[in-house]
Amino acid sequence: MKKLFYSISILLSIAALFASCKRVEDSDQYKQLLVRVDSLNRVNKQIKADYNETLDMLNEIEAGFNEISAAESSLIALNLENQGDTISRKEIMLNQVDKIKDKIAQQQQKIDDLQAQLSKSSAKNRTLTATIARMQQELDEKTLIIEDLQRTVSDQRNRINELGNTVASLEKDVAGLKEKSADQLSRIKSQDTDLNTVHYICGTESELVAWNLFEKKGLFDGGRLLDISHNDADFKTFDRRRVSVVPTNGKRLKLLTNHPDGSYTIEPEEDGTESIVITDKDSFWSISRYLVVRVKR
Repeated sequence: MKKLFYSISILLSIAALFASCKRVEDSDQYKQLLVRVDSLNRVNKQIKADYNETLDMLNEIEAGFNEISAAESSLIALNLENQGDTISRKEIMLNQVDKIKDKIAQQQQKIDDLQAQLSKSSAKNRTLTATIARMQQELDEKTLIIEDLQRTVSDQRNRINELGNTVASLEKDVAGLKEKSADQLSRIKSQDTDLNTVHYICGTESELVAWNLFEKKGLFDGGRLLDISHNDADFKTFDRRRVSVVPTNGKRLKLLTNHPDGSYTIEPEEDGTESIVITDKDSFWSISRYLVVRVKR
């Protein structure tokens, strides 16, 4: 009986407990508590999602900064290696500067997005705010560096253009001077040739008369040399600087043109003929650039 009473007591206690639990679940306070727990769970999930998104954005921004730093170092090194280089190399550098500026713009957009993300977040994070401020400052500094480098490269390109125009003008002037110099040289050479070209002819008295170079009146007339400057006789020409011996193919020579004594000698040849040996060329040709020789054969 006691055992039965004890069992009944337990059952009644359990029934009372269930009845009590049922009353709690049905209470407004319990329902409000469930709503609050559900809201906190949603907030917690959103905070975790925001945190993970923020971490991803920070990682992307840091990676972007690394890319900008690498490209910036490469560009500065390229500029130092190619001071005064051709304008085509400067164009390559300016293209690289534009790419870095695009990357900086992308970084700025990511930082702006991160700031917007932080402003919407219910959880304010001082560390994250300071990190964003540091990133913004670093991005501003890099922007100034790139802008300064772009100005430097642009100035160098303009300087190269100016130098190119100067060189082109100088090349034109040099070409003109070369042409003028060549023309002057040609004239000088021609004048030099004319000044040093001399003419000579050798012949017997009868031959000289026949060539209208010599005139003789009467048996006892010694004869005289005619005007030879406009004569069509077959004069031989040579450069007086290069000829010292004038063969005559004759003997008993007589120079009919004027040539200073002491500026030449008459020397016999092995075949019995005589030659004129010019010992002082400047003096010999100082009076006349023509040499007319009468010979006996």
